[in-house]
Amino acid sequence: MKIGKDTLNAARRLFRLCMDGNTVAEDRVRLIARKIAERKPRNYVALLTAFSRMVEYAVKSRTATIQSAVPLTEEERSQIQAKLTAKYGDGLYYHWEVAPDLLGGIRIQVGDDVKDGSVRSRIDRLAEMARNLSN
Repeated sequence: MKIGKDTLNAARRLFRLCMDGNTVAEDRVRLIARKIAERKPRNYVALLTAFSRMVEYAVKSRTATIQSAVPLTEEERSQIQAKLTAKYGDGLYYHWEVAPDLLGGIRIQVGDDVKDGSVRSRIDRLAEMARNLSN
C-alpha cells in the first residue's frame, strides 16, 4: 500500500503524541487508533497502517530480549536491567527467555544491537576460524 506524504506526516504527528520520553504510552496508542477507526478520515487505512508501523518499530527498538542457557535469578536479572538502563536509558521492555541451545552464557538484543556472550557463539567462531585455516 502506497502512503501519501500528507498521510505519513499525519501519522508522524499522531505518533509523537504517543511518546512519553523514550517509551510509547500504550493508552494513548489505543485511544488514537480507536478515534481514527471511529471517525474514518480520508485515507484512514493508510493512516492506521503508517501509525501502527511507527509504534511497532518504536516498541521493537526499546525491547530487550535476554536469552540465557539456564533460568536467571532475580539478582542476575536486576543487575542486567541496571546495566541496560545505564546504557540505553529508561523505558526498556524486557523479554526473558531460556534457550538451552546456548550451552552457557547469555545473549542480549536491544533493537538491532546484539551482544552475544554465549558458549554456542564462541564454538561457532572457533569452528569458522578452523575452517578458514584449513582452506
